[in-house]
Amino acid sequence: MTVDELVTHALADNLELRAARAEIDAARGRLRQAGLRPNPMLDLAGQQNVAGPDNNVMVGVTVPLDLNGRKEGRVAVAERELELKWAQVADRERRLRAEVRLKAGEALAAARNLRFTEELLDVNRQALGVIQERVRKGAAPPLEERLLLVEVNRLDAGRQGLESRVQVLALQLRAMVGLEPQVRLSVQGDLSDAPETPAGDLGVERALQGRPDLGMARADLGVARARIQKEEAEGRWDASVNVGYQRQDTGFALNGLTDRGGTRPIQDVFHMVGGGITITLPIRNRNQGNVAASKAETLAAERRLEFMRLIIRQEVEAAYTQERAARQSLEIYARGVREVARQNLDVVRQSYQLGRIPLLDVIAEQRRYIEIETGYTDSLKQVYDGAVEIERAIGSSAR
Repeated sequence: MTVDELVTHALADNLELRAARAEIDAARGRLRQAGLRPNPMLDLAGQQNVAGPDNNVMVGVTVPLDLNGRKEGRVAVAERELELKWAQVADRERRLRAEVRLKAGEALAAARNLRFTEELLDVNRQALGVIQERVRKGAAPPLEERLLLVEVNRLDAGRQGLESRVQVLALQLRAMVGLEPQVRLSVQGDLSDAPETPAGDLGVERALQGRPDLGMARADLGVARARIQKEEAEGRWDASVNVGYQRQDTGFALNGLTDRGGTRPIQDVFHMVGGGITITLPIRNRNQGNVAASKAETLAAERRLEFMRLIIRQEVEAAYTQERAARQSLEIYARGVREVARQNLDVVRQSYQLGRIPLLDVIAEQRRYIEIETGYTDSLKQVYDGAVEIERAIGSSAR
C-alpha cells in the first residue's frame, strides 16, 4: 500500500477508532432517551375487613407533567454530548492519520537504508571475491582479504538488522490500519512524498477554524452551558396529575327496614371517581448546588477553550519551524554532501585498484559514505515528519 492507502485503510478499519464511533451511537441513544417524557404510574390498592364483609378497591393513575423546561434541558445536554463525541472521533482520526504517516515514514526510511546497504554489500562481496583470487595468486597480502571480510560481515549484520526493523515496522503498521498479523504488507513510495503544506498564516487560520480538538473544547463548553439550563429547570416547580376510581363495599352487622316493611342487611356498594394534582414546591431545594457547579464548569470550559487556542497557535508555529529547519538541512545534504561523498568513494576505490592507497583507506571512506547516506535518510525523514506534524497541527489533510 501507499501511505495514502494506509491512511484510508486505517480510518476505515482501525479498531480503536471503530470503538470511538460506537460511542457516537451510544450518545444518539441517550439523546433519544432524553426526549422521552416520564412514564405514568398506576396505583392499585385494596382493603378487606378481617371481621366482616367490608372491602375497598382503589385504582389510580398519576401522570408527571415534566414542566418548566425539564425535557428541553435534558435534550440540550444530550445534543451537546453527541457533538462532543463527534469531535472526539474527528480528533482521533486526526491523530491516527499522523501516527500512520509517521510510522510509514519510519518504514520508508528503514527501507531506504536497507537498499543502499544491500548495494554496498553486493559491491564489497564482489571486491572480496577479487581480493581472494589475488591472495591465492600471491598478488595481495592475506591481511587485505581479512580486512574486507570483516567489512562484508559488518555490512551483512547491518543489513539483517535493517531487514528486521522493516518487518517490525510492517507489523506495527498492520495493527494500526486494522490488518491481521499474517497479512503481508509493504509500504510503497518515497520519503519525498510528504504531505503538502499550506503557507504558515493560512495554516494557523485553518487550525483555529477546524481543528477537531478545538471543536472538542467548544462542544465541552456547550455541554457545560446546557447543564446550567438543565439544572435550573430541575430546580423549578413541577406537578403531577392523578385520577382514580374507588369501589367501596361496606355496611353494618344489622338489618334495616325496606320501603315495604321487610328487613335486609345494611350493606351497599359505592363507586367514586376523583382526581387531583401534586405540586412540587421549590422552597428549600432549588437545585442551587448543582446550578453553581454547572456555572463553575462552564467557566472552566471557557478557560480551557482559550488555552486550547494558544496551544494550537504554538503547535502550528513549532511545526512550521521544525519543517523549515529540516528542509535547510536537506538542501545542504543534496547540494554539497551526498554527490561529493559518492565521488570521493569512487576516487578512493580507483586509487586502491591502481595500488596508490591501502585498503584501509577505502574502508574508512566507505564508512564515511554510509554515515552520510544515513544522515541524508534522517534529513529526508525529518522533512517528511515536519510536513506530517504540520498536517497534524492544522487538523486536516492538506491534499
